[in-house]
Amino acid sequence: MVTPKRTKLTLSRKNIIPALDLSNKTVVRLYKGDFSKKESFSASPLHLATTLLKTGVRWLHVIDLDAARLGSLLTSPNHSIISELLTTCHEWHVKIQLGGGIRSMAVAHQLLREGFDRIILGTLALEQPEALARLIKKFPSRIVVALDCRDNIVMTRGWTRTTKLRVHDALRFYEDLGVDAFLITDIQRDGTLQGMNVKLYQSLHEMKRERTRIIASGGARSITDINEVLAWADAVIVGKAILDGTISTEQVKQSVIQHHVTDKIKRIIPCLDVKDGRVVKGIKFKNLKDAGDPVELARLYDREGADELVFLDITATLEGRKAMLDVIRAVAEEVYIPFSVGGGIRTLDDMTAIIRAGAEKVSINSAAVKNPKLITQGAKKFGSQCIMVAIDAKRSSAGWEVYVNAGTTPTGLDAISWAEEAVTRGAGELLVTSIDRDGTKSGYDLELLAALRERVNVPLIISGGAGSMEHFKDALTQGADAALAASLFHQKELRIQQLKHYLNQHDIPVRDT
Repeated sequence: MVTPKRTKLTLSRKNIIPALDLSNKTVVRLYKGDFSKKESFSASPLHLATTLLKTGVRWLHVIDLDAARLGSLLTSPNHSIISELLTTCHEWHVKIQLGGGIRSMAVAHQLLREGFDRIILGTLALEQPEALARLIKKFPSRIVVALDCRDNIVMTRGWTRTTKLRVHDALRFYEDLGVDAFLITDIQRDGTLQGMNVKLYQSLHEMKRERTRIIASGGARSITDINEVLAWADAVIVGKAILDGTISTEQVKQSVIQHHVTDKIKRIIPCLDVKDGRVVKGIKFKNLKDAGDPVELARLYDREGADELVFLDITATLEGRKAMLDVIRAVAEEVYIPFSVGGGIRTLDDMTAIIRAGAEKVSINSAAVKNPKLITQGAKKFGSQCIMVAIDAKRSSAGWEVYVNAGTTPTGLDAISWAEEAVTRGAGELLVTSIDRDGTKSGYDLELLAALRERVNVPLIISGGAGSMEHFKDALTQGADAALAASLFHQKELRIQQLKHYLNQHDIPVRDT
């Protein structure tokens, strides 16, 4: 097995992405890209997609082979099925990337407007690089350039024409144009179940830029094989091995859990408190000051190595309105890391709109206190992992009291008891903010953290009071799974890379930046 150069424990943002290749309204697999060696699967594309989505995967990869060969996706016989797959993925809150026959900018724009999370461009990228650069500026992080290669030479036009480009040279060229995601397929391995070209992905990993994402494809035959490649790539496309049962759906499910969930890794989470479309920050929820544009800050924190973002529309509840979906969509287009959204969420429909806009989780606070059944309803529809309950707590003579409406209204609820109830009702994570410490930079409330840790067993994000690297260390070694901060990061008093280096030196496992 290949061992990656970096040996520090890292939080994986790796993905196993199941693939459905379509030809004549049927799911097929080619052998080394040869249409004369085509294996068809009897189950309908929608049935196969649903089976795959039940494993918990985050993405579905769809290629229209007929369009790739004939050059017209919109007139392809598979067009209606692809539309149904798009709807199904959105219903399951799974992202979908589409490729094959996208040969014009007009078609690319149309597909992105229709809701495909990413489109894969091969021939178009190779033949119209200047137009590609314009498309990337308009739709950042939603374009994947496919570099399909045979003997490290890029192929085009549905793998039927040879170019003179080496895949490594092509990668560098498109990085210079602004491309940050590449699908690299070794055609000679594709559909063979002979194992993936680990050396190819290792060599690409060693030359690529820090933010460049590599999606590997071709030859996957086992979970071990996939894990070897994921040491160097950010995702692996798996088609034939899953479809014919060589890799079982249960193995996929367990691998998804392995690569997305870990109790060992600690997370650093910047918080974007938003009012009137701007990030703000105050002290003890008062005296708010402007801290910047939410999209620009989200992009910055993604680049600097934040593990997640929390986006709170802090006056939505007070003003009786819903969270700003346009800002959420803009943030979703800019970042790779997961982010949660809270503020103004009152119903299941509100949750659905936010997740469809691009958030991985919803954070509910005041609405959960007023209607605790909302926690259970959200957990049943989206899964507990998508439901974060936020608790704003203030010290009282008896312990800590829950406040709602952006920390303005006491409820009489004991914060520790309410945390227990929220978890019982289905909350998968708790975000607990000490109102007393918020913005003071005097350190997290470790007594509150200890009381919570003793009573609940879901991940805890501690918030309120971060002022030094030592404060993060104390919280993460005394029960917190993640530490959240705002002004400390917004004002650049502390950089995330600097903080993670410090935590690593103190044997606290964090994802590499």
